[in-house]
Amino acid sequence: MAEQDRIYFAQRAAEEMERAQGAHDPAVSDVHRRMTRRYLERALVGDRPGQSLDEDGLVGEMSSSR
Repeated sequence: MAEQDRIYFAQRAAEEMERAQGAHDPAVSDVHRRMTRRYLERALVGDRPGQSLDEDGLVGEMSSSR
């Protein structure tokens, strides 16, 4: 993964964390926290074999049911 991609995902993680902290609804805050974790993982680890993009365009484990 290109360094520029890693920077992008790190920035998105920071934005999602801000949204999580500013959310008044606990369910909305939880979603933003989960997105933060996914973006951070992508920024730190990059692409790994055996992973695909989920419906949000984030990295997720490939499931045998797909």
